[in-house]
Amino acid sequence: MEQQDTIIHNGLLLTMDREARILPHHSIRIIDGIIQEILPVESSKDDHGIRVINASGSLVMPGFINCHTHAAMTLLRGFADDKPLHEWLSDYIWPAEAVFMNRENIALGTRLAILEMIASGTVMFSDMYFFEDEVARACEEAGMRVLLGEGLLGNHTPHFTTPYQGIDFTETLAEQYKNHSLIEVAYAPHAVYTCPREILSEVALRSEKNHLPVHIHLAETAEEVENCIASTGKHPVDYLDEIGLLDQRLIAAHVVHVEEEHLKLLTHKGVRIAHNPSSNLKLNSGFPPIHKQIQYKIPLGLGTDGAGSNNNLSIPVEMRHTALVDRLLHQNRESDQAFQIVKMATIGGAKVLGADQITGSLEAGKAADLIIIPLDKPHLQPIYNIYSTLVFSLHSSDIDTVMINGKIVMKDRKILTLDEESLLKDLKRVAGDIREKFKMKNHLAY
Repeated sequence: MEQQDTIIHNGLLLTMDREARILPHHSIRIIDGIIQEILPVESSKDDHGIRVINASGSLVMPGFINCHTHAAMTLLRGFADDKPLHEWLSDYIWPAEAVFMNRENIALGTRLAILEMIASGTVMFSDMYFFEDEVARACEEAGMRVLLGEGLLGNHTPHFTTPYQGIDFTETLAEQYKNHSLIEVAYAPHAVYTCPREILSEVALRSEKNHLPVHIHLAETAEEVENCIASTGKHPVDYLDEIGLLDQRLIAAHVVHVEEEHLKLLTHKGVRIAHNPSSNLKLNSGFPPIHKQIQYKIPLGLGTDGAGSNNNLSIPVEMRHTALVDRLLHQNRESDQAFQIVKMATIGGAKVLGADQITGSLEAGKAADLIIIPLDKPHLQPIYNIYSTLVFSLHSSDIDTVMINGKIVMKDRKILTLDEESLLKDLKRVAGDIREKFKMKNHLAY
């Protein structure tokens, strides 16, 4: 479905703007993909020929933003589920990637991820993986907003023989997609334990020169911290600061194992954090002090990580896990906890990805990146606090309509921009090859 001027009529609007307005019986006028105005229903005017979407009885809010994932790892969903992070990576994931993560399969896995993300209300994601030109093509086809980064390791990847080739490729992509309406580009060194110092230093220099963000895993596990201290004498946060990567361009994923001094440093340097609760829990990596990160006013967003370490790509699931575990571990029962988590899933995530001037809230001048959620379901009623309802009661399947840049990409739960049936058919073929290679049982045969 092409971009079309639209009025979304008579919804309950959750703006997530600076005033965090909740506006019952309001309409949104969208022209050329941009929100032109938000008006009470009685002040709205009929425009001849403009499409009208009746949102009566529905919540209209900014779409969700997934600040950290590896999209094509949908092909490895459920692969080696019972292993800790470093064993999972070294003994299972990296060998599987070496064989199966070629250009064709990256294209397939990314489209499968986009299907899943749109269906759960995501309008933008940040990707760190390989063959990111295929990710760009998939996002253009699907109408999905993305910050993409070619994954860099100290040695070869499925795409390149050296990390310097990956760095140069990142800059080629950045030039190719300069001023694109949906696609932004970042450098994406994997982590301090997979990228040698000279590569991280090169990324720091290039980032400053070219004004591109950097997306990296940081302080994800206790083992990462211990090994970094043993090899460099410094905590990973201090190590990146010494190298010159700790600045306002850095998007740090996880940031679990940090002390008060590190939070102060991250705040001072303007670093942004992508929190990945489900992945952290599933890999037994730990859980960060989110309440303290909020107190320090560090920009925070939510991520799913890849489907290989999470098994789904649903931001509603991440919201619920964030709230429950933060309450359990940190006794966080602040009255605005649910609001803070919805903020992380929307405008907070946009700030983390450097896109808050474009998306993340409903306000005039921003792109029409929004979702429509009918509220006439037993598990969503009654509503006393809309933020609490979203965090603790929302199912991904409750989301009916998704609009990105003024284009409807899902309507009545049907995704309009990708061929789901064809993609799932291709997935079965690739999954069969993976099972055969690793001698895994096919439980579908029983």
